[in-house]
Amino acid sequence: MKPELQEKAVLAMYDVRGIQSYIFKSNAAKEIIGASVIVANVIMDGLNAYVRKNIAEAVKENYMTDWENDNEHAFLENREIQMQVLFIGGGNAYVLFRNGAECEKVNRFLAKYIMEQTYSLNLAVAVVEKTDSYNFDYEAINKEMRRVKANMPSSQPIGAMPFMEADPITGYPITKVEKGKYFCTEAVLKRNAFPKQESEKVFDNMVTEKGDNSTLAVCHIDGNSMGDSIRHIMQKINGYENAVPAMRNISKEIADTFRNNFDKMAKYMDELTPQVKMADGKKLYREIIVAGDDITFVCNAKLAVPAVRYFLEHIGDEKDYSACGGIAFFNSHFPFSDAYKVAEACCVSAKTRAKEESHRGKVEENTSKGKIGNFFDFQFCTHISVAHLEAYREKHYAVNGQLFLARPYYVPLREDQAELNIRNRGFSVEKFEEWSEVFQSLPRNKAKLLRNAISKGENSRQETVTFLKSRGYTQFEKEEYAVWYDVLEMMDLYIGEGKEHEN
Repeated sequence: MKPELQEKAVLAMYDVRGIQSYIFKSNAAKEIIGASVIVANVIMDGLNAYVRKNIAEAVKENYMTDWENDNEHAFLENREIQMQVLFIGGGNAYVLFRNGAECEKVNRFLAKYIMEQTYSLNLAVAVVEKTDSYNFDYEAINKEMRRVKANMPSSQPIGAMPFMEADPITGYPITKVEKGKYFCTEAVLKRNAFPKQESEKVFDNMVTEKGDNSTLAVCHIDGNSMGDSIRHIMQKINGYENAVPAMRNISKEIADTFRNNFDKMAKYMDELTPQVKMADGKKLYREIIVAGDDITFVCNAKLAVPAVRYFLEHIGDEKDYSACGGIAFFNSHFPFSDAYKVAEACCVSAKTRAKEESHRGKVEENTSKGKIGNFFDFQFCTHISVAHLEAYREKHYAVNGQLFLARPYYVPLREDQAELNIRNRGFSVEKFEEWSEVFQSLPRNKAKLLRNAISKGENSRQETVTFLKSRGYTQFEKEEYAVWYDVLEMMDLYIGEGKEHEN
């Protein structure tokens, strides 16, 4: 910290880097879920631990961390207040300190605390002098955080020495042996955080059947242009006295809206479960992260598309929010860490299409009004290189440089968003649903024949379509072969309305 800030009031911003990759670094359900528990509130837990361990009981009331319930003007009105958490938003914590010296103590404690709790995660900290202008400080601290991250080394704990036993995934030295199994410190911390009431076979219980039908899905959903929307709202608010309550309300509203919609989606997945398998009360999904507008969950593969579509259809019901989603389908042998990267890449792909000017009009105008469409993309994980999604598709899903994929797909919204629906109707998931119904009536061998023909090029595709027409399948008059391929690749995972599971 700059020496000149030691005696001045400062605004600090905290961000834990690499949370998602930390969670999915392991293939063990116990470690993945344990990691999600650790990181859920790690910054707030650390701040509370600092106050509990370092501040005398008589003055603890001057260190305020309950940002959702405390007096939002306390720091501004009472000079005795030494620290106050303004709000948590976008995974970042914003905290006011009466002087930089106290902030520096917290920074050191928090960095050590996160290392002790997670073993390998890094804390990024930005600090700026507080002024009377919240807008100025907000822009300044976000600019400083970008600078900090750009220059921050990606430091990791030291790996195992040549004479040490090493964890095969992390490369960290083995520090514990339990029932003949070897664990590094990071794995031990994650396993210790695993909820005791939960089954370690939570992912195994999700699959339809062991073996060939053991496909799972990682689903990642992220809000659209939330930062732009917040800036648009806050442009007319300058002073801290009005900005703090406004930002708190926005943060709470975003968190509550996405949380409530996730819970509704979970109930929808419960309703769909009998179409997939008789689960005997076991859930076929498990949330990993639900933090603000950032959501990640794992589920049975057959639930993934219906669930993500449901979420995107309803995210704008209560408030004018939108989101995009990415789905990675994978089998048990595929690394979870790579599957998450694919889901994240699919989400980026969906956002890219959502922001294309060719069908959105003026990006700036629509973004400021929150009018970006809800899109989702999906990908089957067959090789670890699939994480480089664009390059992988150009190599494996293109003929003569032309992709034969229609995804990402747009999820139509309620009727009062008719203009957005019209603008994106060429990408509507309704086409996917219509063709899914068509292909359910097509014999499996003919469906596979068409799928393989599409991947070989136009001549092969046309020959196969002509053959199918000659056999009485007249549905293929309108050639939408890119949608066909998407549907045919998904045909083993499609859940049709009213199609009950057969034991």
